[in-house]
Amino acid sequence: MEEEEHMNLTGRALLILLSMLSATTVSTLARADETSPKYAEVLNALQTGKSVKLIMDMARCTPAEGGKPSSATLAGLAINAFRVTTQNGISFANAHQTVDSSGHAVTEYIRHSLSRDGKLTVRASKLVVGSTELVNQGEFICEVPDGARFIW
Repeated sequence: MEEEEHMNLTGRALLILLSMLSATTVSTLARADETSPKYAEVLNALQTGKSVKLIMDMARCTPAEGGKPSSATLAGLAINAFRVTTQNGISFANAHQTVDSSGHAVTEYIRHSLSRDGKLTVRASKLVVGSTELVNQGEFICEVPDGARFIW
């Protein structure tokens, strides 16, 4: 009889523990799915047709693979087109032709993704004119509003 009571007590304790873990997991998932206020503001501005611009202070952004922040570079662009997906958040890109530091004509591609948690990922690549090889120039994470600010 004593062994049966011990089993019931252990079973109840296990049930309580599982209930607590389940509740914690559900609340953690709910928090992970929460959208940051900045993300919601930017999405609303884009969806209502506002002219949204991005200003980045690359010295306040960190390389995705760790290491030192980028150089003291300020950059900006107007968002002309965007897409929104559950996986990537708000994504937009910029492509422009320029001449790199070695004098080669290149096309630079800069992709931006604003995640629901309010972090902007910036990926830069370049294609030397006449080449078919895309060269990765880096990936950076910018916190909103420290490293990246959206204005309209």
